[in-house]
Amino acid sequence: MAAGALAVTALALTACFADPTTGGAPAESSGGLDVTPEIESIRELVPDELIEQGYIDVGYQNTAGLPYGEIGEDGQDRGLSVDLANKLGEVFGLEVRGNGVDFAQLIPGLEAGRYDLVTNITTDTPDRREIVDYVDVMFGEPSSLVVLAESEHQGIELSDACGLTVGVDTGSSQEEQVNEASDACVEAGDSAIEVQAFQGIPDMILALKSGRSDAVFLSMGASRYTASQDESLALSTTGTELVELNGVLTPKDDGLKEAVRAAMLYLLESGEWPAMLDEYGLGDLAPTPEVINNDEADYTALLEAAQAEREG
Repeated sequence: MAAGALAVTALALTACFADPTTGGAPAESSGGLDVTPEIESIRELVPDELIEQGYIDVGYQNTAGLPYGEIGEDGQDRGLSVDLANKLGEVFGLEVRGNGVDFAQLIPGLEAGRYDLVTNITTDTPDRREIVDYVDVMFGEPSSLVVLAESEHQGIELSDACGLTVGVDTGSSQEEQVNEASDACVEAGDSAIEVQAFQGIPDMILALKSGRSDAVFLSMGASRYTASQDESLALSTTGTELVELNGVLTPKDDGLKEAVRAAMLYLLESGEWPAMLDEYGLGDLAPTPEVINNDEADYTALLEAAQAEREG
């Protein structure tokens, strides 16, 4: 497995490490954990190989931008994916060796054995489940276009974006959705969407503000956060329907999955995971135990039940 230049101890928790190509440095946090019988039972699920080596290699995207992951002004990685990597390492009693990379490198890196775990919050799709295992950790609302606050494109949905230039994150499910929408435009006799692929949200927003893009298309969590942090930006439309699950990844048929699942159930029950989500304005997307226990590629029933409870 790949190793970072430094390591985060599970007790002192000096957080994650970036891939040298991204220039990020460890983020720092501190904390301790009472080793209760429940924590001991979770640690018993961690594969012997990881226990013996004393650390876990974690991949995450540090080019996405907040809330998920970015390199801060101090050169340290930060964001929800980094926070979750540290928290899982703490629960497991392992050092966390973080690897901040572009999104497109995460699943290939997991397949190649460079990472034991990917804590990037990633859309759960049937295609991805063919090659990796998921532990779902939050709900997802519809992805949304972000536009300039004074833009004439305010109020449009992706299906209305024919002929426009739309920025996406390379390798993301949003890139797939925009390409599909562009194909639909052409089939209907309209102009295609010009798809611009970037390495993370900061570059996408720069293109939007400079006029190179008409809009950018992000997960609702990311679009919500991005628009809330900059008065010059706005959500084109908002949606509250739960349309997907998002999770963290382990190698296919790897023994770590059940340890991650048990840890996430513990963090949900203790309130720590909902609190972490709430720090980034995503508390309303916290999972239920049924979401964390989900092993199905078709999770429509879970979404419908959660939506009914939200509306009830």
